[in-house]
Amino acid sequence: MTLGFINAVKFTRSTQHGWRNLIKPYLISTIGIGTSATVGDFICQYLQRNKQNKSNVTTQISSSCILPWWDRQRSLVMCISSTFVVAPWNFTVSRIIENLFPGKQGIQILKKMLTNTLLAPIGICLVFVSVTLLNGRSFHDAEIKITNDLWKTFFTGTCYWPFVSFINFRFIPLDYRPFVGSLAGAIWNIYISSIANATTDKSKQTLTETKANFPGGISEKTMTVLQKIRNILNQNKKDL
Repeated sequence: MTLGFINAVKFTRSTQHGWRNLIKPYLISTIGIGTSATVGDFICQYLQRNKQNKSNVTTQISSSCILPWWDRQRSLVMCISSTFVVAPWNFTVSRIIENLFPGKQGIQILKKMLTNTLLAPIGICLVFVSVTLLNGRSFHDAEIKITNDLWKTFFTGTCYWPFVSFINFRFIPLDYRPFVGSLAGAIWNIYISSIANATTDKSKQTLTETKANFPGGISEKTMTVLQKIRNILNQNKKDL
């Protein structure tokens, strides 16, 4: 009994020590991934703004005099999604893959890259679902988003991420791979932010156009109902 107690104490201490060793790399990875997503969305909005200006498209802008084109709410949503959803997923996956295929030999790196690629659709779905829900939409909307954009986003990612994965698995220590991945992700997040927010931005634009077509004094809730009716009518026209 005494021996069992001693073994239990040793196991508890080793477990606590292991968790403590994970705290620092996890925090670094989380900060890096959250910052990367925010910066990526900021750049994405800037590029979209320039594209709209060239096309002479009028959009609703913030009342703030500093960077009036910047939708801070959208960037906050991307930051929250990346910090509390994407970061834990990436951190966990990186450790599982390393445990499955330890080492830096060519065949092991190839296995890691393949596993990373096969798991990528799950990470993309997590982004789409979390961003959709944080924007106040439903699981059904998230399902439609996944159906429409998942594979397009995945195949685009396969042209970029395998190169990043090779560098990460070959040269970067395990604890800092999610952080290094987040640096490369700043470029990817420009694209993923555009795709993840496409439906939301289109809905906002439609709502603005609907308001413009009706007299003042109509509430936001009424506008939302009118927008849904308009969408149903448009869908019926397409079916006919």
